[in-house]
Amino acid sequence: MSGEETFHVEPERLHEGRARLADLGSYVWGVLADFDADMADTSWTGDDENGRKINSNYVSNRDSISASLKALGEVIERTSDATLANMNATSSTQSDIMDGIDHEIDSYDIGGVDSDSGRRS
Repeated sequence: MSGEETFHVEPERLHEGRARLADLGSYVWGVLADFDADMADTSWTGDDENGRKINSNYVSNRDSISASLKALGEVIERTSDATLANMNATSSTQSDIMDGIDHEIDSYDIGGVDSDSGRRS
């Protein structure tokens, strides 16, 4: 960043983003649970040579899709957690900076005037 550019964080927007990610993660976990339940039965493939080939192919593809949905859920969950951690760190940093500014203001004596009287709240 340079010149007139500033960094601006709106905590309520971060909360909204995290909530949406959490909702999306819950949705993905629900889709995964439904998918696994709906696709668990392989009895329809039969037990002859062709049925075993179909079963092998079906199970391989089913498991691959299930693993992909699980990975998606984990990525969304981690992103949500990282957003919350970032928000907390930003808020803590902002609070620490404001405390430091207040400390500096308190350490000045302005011509015999109490420095607290001109302090912003």
